Amino acid sequence: MRSYLTNHGFRALVNAAIFNAIGSSLFNIVFIIYAGNLSFKTLAVSLVSFANDIPSIIDVFSGYWADNVHHKYLGMIFSRISQFGLFVGLAGLIGLKRSLPIFIVLLTINMISDSLGLFADSLSLPLLRHLVANDELNNAIGLESGVTSTIQMAFQGVGATLIVWLNDNYSLFGLINAVTFLIAAVLVWRHRRIFMLVEPHLKVNQIGQKRKPMMASLLATGKLIYSNKRLMAIVGFGSLINLYAAPADGLINLGILNNPVLWIGSFGNSVALVNISFSLGSILGAVYQNDFLARTRIMDLIILTNVAFVFLAVTFLAEISIVFIIMMALITGYLLGKLNPRTTALFVKVIPDDQLGAAMSFLGMLFMLGAPVGDVVFLTIANIGKQGTKYSWGLFAVCAGLTALAATLRYGFRGGNVED
Repeated sequence: MRSYLTNHGFRALVNAAIFNAIGSSLFNIVFIIYAGNLSFKTLAVSLVSFANDIPSIIDVFSGYWADNVHHKYLGMIFSRISQFGLFVGLAGLIGLKRSLPIFIVLLTINMISDSLGLFADSLSLPLLRHLVANDELNNAIGLESGVTSTIQMAFQGVGATLIVWLNDNYSLFGLINAVTFLIAAVLVWRHRRIFMLVEPHLKVNQIGQKRKPMMASLLATGKLIYSNKRLMAIVGFGSLINLYAAPADGLINLGILNNPVLWIGSFGNSVALVNISFSLGSILGAVYQNDFLARTRIMDLIILTNVAFVFLAVTFLAEISIVFIIMMALITGYLLGKLNPRTTALFVKVIPDDQLGAAMSFLGMLFMLGAPVGDVVFLTIANIGKQGTKYSWGLFAVCAGLTALAATLRYGFRGGNVED
């Protein structure tokens, strides 16, 4: 919190991220509601879940480009203004007659916008690293993660309510989204002098610094990861987890969509409540540092998170009550809120600033490599017959349980010994 209050540059980056989070969370929940009201709703909801993973997979290319951008703040402004333009176009298209081709175009626009958002995030990392002291980096990243998660949580509920107030006027909603991205661009522009002072210190702007070919940059990142056993273990388990965790959002949406008995008022409200609970857990985990997990190793957090995944799957299989689902979403989110910022901070500390964008994007690609396969397998099973969603959740529980067991057998569980 001290960095946010005293560091104007860091505060500008966080505030821009907040408005980006507002735009993304508002539309993401409304897009799910929109998809759930189409005549091909099961296919539409599945496609949304599948499409959400694609930007993370191709982000390795935008991360490389981000590393070689000399004026990072201008790149961030360009990205946000482009997102603004895309959503203005989306606002016009979403009012047309609902059909599969129109839906695919809307999905593509959303994917491009998400990719631009990730590009802007890659641009901000080297600036953040130079703006925040090394000993404050964990708390700073945890604060940013917690704040943006708070916004996502709050505005998912706002989005579900606002679309009702607007009488399902998706075009107007798209315009509201567009404005949030424009505000994010203005916030960066207002503090450009701070970023202009930082940029000469970035390696990409040093005299004689040559641009590495993309393959050479990726190979350098790969060698760095391979030489560090802790990083290799995290990347290995992260990639495995995303094979079945990536489709979790889609399975949650389908699990609620196909079981009206779990609804609280409506499908949209129920999905929003689960997402809010998950986000609340993530916020508490990221922001509250001095809890009983403060001295837990990253590998132990991976084990605990997979155990939570098992219980989350069981709540959907049992179909007892939406209350149990909400509770498990809260616990799972809390553990991920602990795990993700600590993992990010570890990589940011280890990787040179002129490789940060490509490296983090490359790591993101490695983490998400199995996501498309998982989406195809789990969401295809979920779309087969009335019991498809249950079969998919059953397979999810088995995968999470085996991963927790493998991590325990290989690394043990020694909570209490700090190991970044």
